[in-house]
Amino acid sequence: MPLSRPSLGTPQGMMPLTMSQVATTCESPWELAEYSPVGRYRYLLLDAASVPVAAATLATMCAVLRRLPCPVIAMGEVFDETLLQGVDVIVTNEQEARSVIATVNAQPFAAMSLVQLLRHNAHSTPEQGLWAESWAYGTLQASRPVQGPENDQTVASAAHSLPVLAERQGDVLQVTLNRPAVRNAYSAAMRDALYEALLLLKMDASLRKAVVSGEGSCFCIGGDLNEFGLAAEPAVAHAIRSTRNVAALLLSVSDRLEFRLHRACIGAGIELPAFAAQVLAERNAFVQLPEVRLGLLPGAGGTVSIPQRIGRHRTAYLALSGRRINAETAYAWGLIDGFL
Repeated sequence: MPLSRPSLGTPQGMMPLTMSQVATTCESPWELAEYSPVGRYRYLLLDAASVPVAAATLATMCAVLRRLPCPVIAMGEVFDETLLQGVDVIVTNEQEARSVIATVNAQPFAAMSLVQLLRHNAHSTPEQGLWAESWAYGTLQASRPVQGPENDQTVASAAHSLPVLAERQGDVLQVTLNRPAVRNAYSAAMRDALYEALLLLKMDASLRKAVVSGEGSCFCIGGDLNEFGLAAEPAVAHAIRSTRNVAALLLSVSDRLEFRLHRACIGAGIELPAFAAQVLAERNAFVQLPEVRLGLLPGAGGTVSIPQRIGRHRTAYLALSGRRINAETAYAWGLIDGFL
């Protein structure tokens, strides 16, 4: 099926614009206004292999694209540094484009928020990036009901009473995510317990490192969907994240951290490990960022930690496509450092 420009009500697909067409569009405020979740087009797709424009024109065009309130998708290889600064995600073919576009059309506000946040964090300190992520996450969480699979509350309540185990072995702190009945879903209780465990590492200089692993069938399936939307006020949720921010704590002790991953590493299950100096995984591990498809964005520090390892464009691709990548691909990209 040929690609064609979408209107608000139509599914994926639009014919990629040439570089010249994009440059012309960027000169018209009226056309630019149509590229946003509340405009006619929810994304801009450009043909990276089309005839290039002059360097000065490209620089002006990319400066405009960086301010566009929607994802800018480049189809084809992108080598020019100026163009890299102007696009949010790079796809190699129509199949990859359709995967990204389907998510953007289904969740245009989450997709917009993601790319704007990644642009911001690329030029901010990690601490500033975490603050911005928290505000963006809270805004999306409060703006509409999160659309996710229903969880079995009975199963969730049967999880182990100690969500995180911590044991000192010589000069190493062994930390274990311990909710195997729910595949180590990242709950508020687990967050608080993990914060307390890692605080030991920060406060005790005699500890050489902490090794974090997961009990049960997988490392972590991401946020506990049973708790989504429970915070009454976004500002309160932001205050809690600011007060007990595991990601910020990981940043401060990253050089003394080792994560050991197996099977599912979804959402927070890869966002948190990505802060560590050493991330090792079993060959059966896989990584996925599904949050945008749920109307959210990575909210456990992933818009800071993951770009530091694989760059802004690959982070956007993972989040917008929802693609699951295996351990070999994660290693090739630099998301993990080796194998167990």
